Amino acid sequence: MTEKKLQKPLLYAVYALFVFFGVWLVFGIIGYGRRVAHDREALRQSAAIRENFDRCAVLHARYITGNNAIIAHITVPGTALDYAVVHCNDNFFYLTHDLFGQPNENGAIFLDYANSPSFTDPNTIIYGHNRQSGMKFHDLELFQEQDFFEKNSTIRLATLEGKLIYEIFAVFTAHISFQYIQVDFASDDDFLSLMTEIKDRAMHTRDVTIEADDRILILSTCTNIGPTGRLAVVGRLKTP
Repeated sequence: MTEKKLQKPLLYAVYALFVFFGVWLVFGIIGYGRRVAHDREALRQSAAIRENFDRCAVLHARYITGNNAIIAHITVPGTALDYAVVHCNDNFFYLTHDLFGQPNENGAIFLDYANSPSFTDPNTIIYGHNRQSGMKFHDLELFQEQDFFEKNSTIRLATLEGKLIYEIFAVFTAHISFQYIQVDFASDDDFLSLMTEIKDRAMHTRDVTIEADDRILILSTCTNIGPTGRLAVVGRLKTP
């Protein structure tokens, strides 16, 4: 009788373990299915809005999505980056929503809310998730390799006003404590000081002299140096 009493708690523990495992498995399958669905939807949207690289790309994306928050289209030759860029009044909504405004863990590629959508600020920042599926800004990691950095040097933007080409001159990793996402500067010296610090922190650079009237574009994403780690690819607007 005593032996049977001892066996019951063991059986209950085994049952509980199986129940726990079953629940964990079900939620894991649901989570995986959601991620796959979000990836497929992000790919479908990207394919649907892909168009000639000019203002038509922006107009076409707005027409397809009904979203006038789309202000540009970005491509980075040598990578899979080929996305519409959105702009709204915060830096949070498009972290978890797609171009249609629907919840999607891949988010969208978006301009810093404090930046002008005309890309005329001294320092303009565009954000995107780094998805292990290869989505969004994942391919920015390629610029950490010296050979890739040397062979790939441009960021292309199509806006409603025309085409913008940026020459990549630096790539660096940092924690969010480094305020490279500044938009407003008290003086030209403050702007140039930030550019100097970016070059000092860079793992790879090009011999590009930054002047006070230059226009800079920073592509920013997360990286593997911890939850506050960031990877940034920095370019200077090329004059016609």
